[in-house]
Amino acid sequence: VYREEVTALSEVADPVELFYELTPEQSAFYDQIINDYFGEEGRFRGAIYQPFAYGGRRPQNTEEEFIYQQQRNLYDFMRRLLVKRFESSFGAFAQSIQNFIRVHEHVLSFIENSGGRYILDRQLLEKIYEADPDEIDAALEAFTRRLAEKEKLDRRDRIYVIDNFDDPERFLQDIQSDLSLFKEIKERVEALDLVAKDPKAVRLASAVEEILQTSEPRRKVVVFSEYLDTVRHIAPVLQEVLQKERVLVADGNLGKGFFDDLLANFDASYPVDKQRDDFDVLVATDKLSEGVNLNRAGVVINYDIPWNPTRVIQRLGRINRIGRKVFDELYIYNFFPTEQGADVVKSKEIAAQKMFLIHNTLGEDAKIFAPDETPSPAELFK
Repeated sequence: VYREEVTALSEVADPVELFYELTPEQSAFYDQIINDYFGEEGRFRGAIYQPFAYGGRRPQNTEEEFIYQQQRNLYDFMRRLLVKRFESSFGAFAQSIQNFIRVHEHVLSFIENSGGRYILDRQLLEKIYEADPDEIDAALEAFTRRLAEKEKLDRRDRIYVIDNFDDPERFLQDIQSDLSLFKEIKERVEALDLVAKDPKAVRLASAVEEILQTSEPRRKVVVFSEYLDTVRHIAPVLQEVLQKERVLVADGNLGKGFFDDLLANFDASYPVDKQRDDFDVLVATDKLSEGVNLNRAGVVINYDIPWNPTRVIQRLGRINRIGRKVFDELYIYNFFPTEQGADVVKSKEIAAQKMFLIHNTLGEDAKIFAPDETPSPAELFK
């Protein structure tokens, strides 16, 4: 029975890349974000994420070396996170900048009110390797709240006395410098009106409209993003171009009514007499790519590409269900970071290299990222 079920899966067509064009002003700002602001030699110092580096001495033992490297990783993660948010959507990036402004303001206030002390929240350090982006946002928010409300310290928190640093003034100046940088970026985002004038979101809307109008047989569309802020940013754009009531949005408020709509409209295994056709498009984060059947949709659009390629396979797996074949052929559309951003984020390169490993290990035969995606020792070595 199982052998017959797995051979009844849909074929997956070669993925299609969707391109969008930035205005000259947006392109210039994009270049500043990935190079001048958050590149490896950029203006972002990330002082609040790596206080150990300001201590004035090299790590003296294995534990200190681990702390130092973990904090460096946190700084590097935050730097890359901001670039990834920018490439995901201008809306997600604008929200992140506002969050980072608030964090830095609370840090400076905490240092002043605590007599020159600083703590680095252990949850941030623990979550950088495994957590979902939204979980990291929650940890960052918790860190901000603890500083603002002066909550009780955790026994694993590390307390830093800034006067004991080799150069305490530089630590404070770097925090202030980062705060000024975020405020400057916020002003640029508002001056360029990036949230309202987002060519990537416009390209998404036109692509979805074309798919709905031209695909035979007609199929529903699922749009996935890593970030809840991006879902909330692109949903109104889709609703404006399409009929608002035809777009189902998983925006975090996932109650019983939402799942009733979701299953009745997108799950082919739902009782036939209860199936409905109220929605054509679903917009969701990867939270919804686990454990639900969306096989009445025949198209997945990856609005952004996670660093973990198994997430992309999970997205496709929502519409390609064993024993419930609806379409003979399924389609994948991808938005990739522009060439300017590739050196910083390496989303496509990192994910594709991991995909080669998965291909060779598991025999995965559906192309996920690009039509020329083929496992090869040369690519693995590179």
